[in-house]
Amino acid sequence: MAHPVLDADPTVQVSDLSLAYPAHAGGRAFQAVEGVSFEVARGEVVGLLGESGSGKSTLTRFLAGRAADAGEKAARIKLTGGAATVFDVPMRRLGRRTRSRLTAYVGHLAQDAGATLTPELNVGDILFEPIVERSKHFDREALGERIAEMMDIVALPLAKLQEYPYELSKGQRQRVAVMRSLMLDPALLIADEPTLGVDANNRPKIVELLRWYRERTNATMLLISHDIGMLEALVQEVLVMQHGRLVGQGDINEIFRHADHGYVQRLAQALRATAYDEIADE
Repeated sequence: MAHPVLDADPTVQVSDLSLAYPAHAGGRAFQAVEGVSFEVARGEVVGLLGESGSGKSTLTRFLAGRAADAGEKAARIKLTGGAATVFDVPMRRLGRRTRSRLTAYVGHLAQDAGATLTPELNVGDILFEPIVERSKHFDREALGERIAEMMDIVALPLAKLQEYPYELSKGQRQRVAVMRSLMLDPALLIADEPTLGVDANNRPKIVELLRWYRERTNATMLLISHDIGMLEALVQEVLVMQHGRLVGQGDINEIFRHADHGYVQRLAQALRATAYDEIADE
């Protein structure tokens, strides 16, 4: 494969998809996602909602080409039914080369991204790392200007580029992780709780960074978030999961205000009730 079909529409297509974790170390196999179908159109921003354990992170890891993170068999996600394509690339049995090329176009922000920044690198090197891994030849000055612009948007002083993860607060590490997920200019960003651990005053800056990025690139986005401010600022369409199944789908305002599924109604109410009461580090 030379490159994914980046103008494919839809960008993501999921049909009756089922995903499981195989039995491991004496444990039982676990069906995490069952019979899910949806599409994400090119340039669309879609929110993925659901309580803990609903299958959101499993689904997004699989679609981001991270079915076997860090090569751990215990974490390996197995497709057990249906199909999924990203940029018209079938996600069943991705070869190593195809996965590597696809993930150059798919940005993935894992839920624990802020906590897993490379401790031996300073912030500047952490941000440059994805570029350096892909190519030894790039315009360092232009990239530096873009990093400076992103640092300004998320309210991090440029002096932070010389600091190491242990010197940053939880919220600052998360802001660095979000910036890092954008470094390769992904045509599709899949982000799991982008504002996790960021205090209420700085969460809108993450929203502003993602909006800035979309205006530059018209990227497609699939966002897991419980941050009602982020959802209402960025998202057009919402998918709601419960126990591995899709139980709600539609325009964000319709879903939040006129949902006829009891679980969806309760979830919307809970999101509004806890919109900005989370205590987090700056």
